[in-house]
Amino acid sequence: MRISTKTLLREIRAVLKPLARDARQSTQAWDLYEVLVFGVVVKSARSLGANVDLLNAVGKQTKQYLFRTSPGPLANPSQLFTHAEIAFPGHAELEAHAGIWVVGKSQLQHECDCVVLLKAEADAARGGRGRTPLWGHVVLHVESKYYSKPIPLSLGRGFLGLGLDLGWKASTLVINRESSNAMQLVHSRRKAAALRLIPGQNHDLVELQKRFTKRFIRYQKTGSV
Repeated sequence: MRISTKTLLREIRAVLKPLARDARQSTQAWDLYEVLVFGVVVKSARSLGANVDLLNAVGKQTKQYLFRTSPGPLANPSQLFTHAEIAFPGHAELEAHAGIWVVGKSQLQHECDCVVLLKAEADAARGGRGRTPLWGHVVLHVESKYYSKPIPLSLGRGFLGLGLDLGWKASTLVINRESSNAMQLVHSRRKAAALRLIPGQNHDLVELQKRFTKRFIRYQKTGSV
């Protein structure tokens, strides 16, 4: 299903409101789709009472969001990309990032379309000669796929490999089309989920928010990643 970039931007502004008012962003639908998923993560945290601030790469609050159009490092980014600082009372602070590298159990780097990790680990990456964050400090990660053609089964296989190497941290595949085979494969592993998100479909957004909310509730209860 093709969705206009205008629709995607409207949906992004809705989920990030009132934290952001404008965007300096790619006009490619797949890039905007990743930002929309990032926005749902932020909205989920805020719905549970977290204090959320949108910050640029040097830690200053921003009302204009800017996100990567290709994967890159958390530390020493090429531009002042936006991330979210998430604070649940009584718990270690978190950060949500889009399109950054994370090192898995294999010691290999993986791109995470959206990832929530401990702020302390993000700070360590920024201060440690630009090292890449480690999988053990991740709270959740999301793979976002926007396709204009049928989604292949191989996408599900690849996602399960990613989830395994990142320790099944609320691993979630988000796609914009029905894909019975790929979704069935992902759902066969109880530690992972595959959900459809079509911009403009409120039911899809609600179901995705439930997934992220459940993970944040667990973090609130246990303080554990």
